[in-house]
Amino acid sequence: MTHANQADLIRRVEDYFRDVDRFDTDAILAHLTAACVLEVVNHGSVQEGLEAIRATYERRAKRVKKSWHGDFQHTVDTQAWRVATRLTVRRIDADGSAVEVHNLTLFQFERSGIQRISIWMSGDNTLGG
Repeated sequence: MTHANQADLIRRVEDYFRDVDRFDTDAILAHLTAACVLEVVNHGSVQEGLEAIRATYERRAKRVKKSWHGDFQHTVDTQAWRVATRLTVRRIDADGSAVEVHNLTLFQFERSGIQRISIWMSGDNTLGG
């Protein structure tokens, strides 16, 4: 396996989060491989494959009215095609409450896209089933 480009991996992570904040499910899925796994590790939530992940983000859009992911701190392993990202999430939930949480997300890539997203999420699991 060849090494990934650090700047490219960071761009891909930040593009993914931008699409999450835009609530653009098709764009979110375009970042993923067909067999992608999305897990919220500390909440025991796992979705496998694009259709399960689509349903997850569609449910999230009903729970969350607005979101912002930022204050990124990336650690990149170009040999293993992995990015660990510490971040802040600010959101407005459907009930109007404002929430700020701090998460850690590990991305595992292959050339065609993200093959696994592992999240340690503080607060409520907005991606849960």
